[in-house]
Amino acid sequence: MMAVLGELRVLLAPHYITDIILATLYFILKSTPKVCNVLFHSCTLEMREWEWLTFLACIVVLKNRRQASIVEYASTTCLFTKTLSVICFFNYSPTYGILYVLLCLAHVMFLPKPVYQGPENIVYFRGPNLTDEIARDKRVTWVIAFYVAWSPKCVNLAPVFSELSNEYHLENLKFGKIDISRYPNVAEKYEINTGALSRQLPTIILFQDGQEVERRPIPTKHVTLKFDFTKVNIIKEFKLNEVYNQCKKALSARKKTAAPSETTELKKDK
Repeated sequence: MMAVLGELRVLLAPHYITDIILATLYFILKSTPKVCNVLFHSCTLEMREWEWLTFLACIVVLKNRRQASIVEYASTTCLFTKTLSVICFFNYSPTYGILYVLLCLAHVMFLPKPVYQGPENIVYFRGPNLTDEIARDKRVTWVIAFYVAWSPKCVNLAPVFSELSNEYHLENLKFGKIDISRYPNVAEKYEINTGALSRQLPTIILFQDGQEVERRPIPTKHVTLKFDFTKVNIIKEFKLNEVYNQCKKALSARKKTAAPSETTELKKDK
């Protein structure tokens, strides 16, 4: 319940409110008395517009069937609805269509999607010390992001990864990043293609007991499967909630084991 309320609060940000207004603008104008008469000379949707709306509803349901986040669901729905609005405005008047497209571009430029800008708990690796650190203490679970500075997808991942590191960091659950454009030997070791057309950038790998147990995107023999690096998707695919709870229990058990030992040592000293 708290998670749902948190997501609803996010939707109150100016970006999302204006995005919803923009997405439904055509239908708002078409159903507002006097305004619709002036702009469209009609206040009812045409039959083909109802057909387009029905088709849009089907697309939204299919596209969002795996979305676990209200925010992502709303964003995807607005994107498709704005696409339909562009068609509707151009269908009525090319001038209206151009003005609407310009309005959408202004929205992206002046009210961009809010990104996380808070604290982070990330270890930045340099070269071979990555492998050494992972092997040094196998009780530590590592979530490592392999990135290159010039990739837009890697840039988009940065605030998401920072937010996750702040929320899920534990003494035995750590987050790290390494720029593999500077350390090609590391990219080669973990079989990550750093070419300009590579679909493996960025790559996130989960290490447990010093071994790789999960990675996204998943490379296959012929093609790399596409992966959308949203916060919800990363949490889901890497089972971060489950991993967090496991690490927290292990940490608690370790501290309980250490406590009697310290008590025994104090008695011996006395």
